[in-house]
Amino acid sequence: MRRFAGKLESGWHVRALGCALLLLSPIASAASAPEGGTQPDWSSWVNKVEVVRRDGGRELGSGVTIGPQQIVTNCHVVRNARTIQVSRGTEVWPATMEAGDEYRDLCFLRVPGYPGVPPRMAEPEDAKVGLGVIAVGYPGGKFAVSQGGVKGLFSCACDGGRVIQTSAYFGPGASGGGLFDSAGRLLGILTYKSGSGGHFHFAVPIGWMKQLSRLPPQTIASKTTFWENATRDSGYFLLACDLDAKQNWNGLLKLSRDWTHQEPDNPQAWMAWGRANLKLEQVDEAVRGFRRALLLDSTHAEAWWELQKLEIDLGLPFPDTAES
Repeated sequence: MRRFAGKLESGWHVRALGCALLLLSPIASAASAPEGGTQPDWSSWVNKVEVVRRDGGRELGSGVTIGPQQIVTNCHVVRNARTIQVSRGTEVWPATMEAGDEYRDLCFLRVPGYPGVPPRMAEPEDAKVGLGVIAVGYPGGKFAVSQGGVKGLFSCACDGGRVIQTSAYFGPGASGGGLFDSAGRLLGILTYKSGSGGHFHFAVPIGWMKQLSRLPPQTIASKTTFWENATRDSGYFLLACDLDAKQNWNGLLKLSRDWTHQEPDNPQAWMAWGRANLKLEQVDEAVRGFRRALLLDSTHAEAWWELQKLEIDLGLPFPDTAES
């Protein structure tokens, strides 16, 4: 797993996705998670990915089954790979790069002989702030499952869904693992976390994989991932989350002022404005930010929570969200 602070070297070129991706095939869509209260079999869907790089270094990651002989992982996990192997328990399979989009940080592996059955896939709109989620992967090379919630949804220069911020912890080695809802539906692929700690763990949305399957080959290009070397051009939210994690409230205030001007209809921009002002004890502006976020997204659990805390902790009347 990589962090979004610092430059990472790109050394390989992705190939066309073609018709090999089975994500939207009848096989993938027909598979379903266990029902009737049965605990999903997470380990049957998420595998360990081990890479030997061309320079002799090694990389640990995770991968999610998307069909027989096919696994999706992060491109940064398999970057500059000389050899790749996928394992589950005592079973080991060699794998090769098949296709991918490095900007979205999604790469697809062909795993001959791997008898995988994929989980059910959620729709991009199923991810909502406050939704309970489960992160499944191999941090440190050991299988782990952690629970948390969706903390934020952020737009990127990609179609097919929004980047998911979650409080479900995952560490190095879990990149490429799965983010699931409680029913066992795949919501996203675990990808990166802030180097500053806190609940700043991010997954790319399942919709990006669906989007890739519909793109003509020539539009799938090799680039640095969207989250590396964060700038305003790559997404305000990357910088905002880093400033939040570092507790740089004046920096977050300045950034969120620009963000709300550039994207006035983005609830996450107003959440950043609210958090910065609250930490700087500018309560009126904090309330305005949280209130605006709630007006833009009435289901935004974080905005509700922040306003309720202000009502309880400071004795402020809960604002009427029907007003602007």
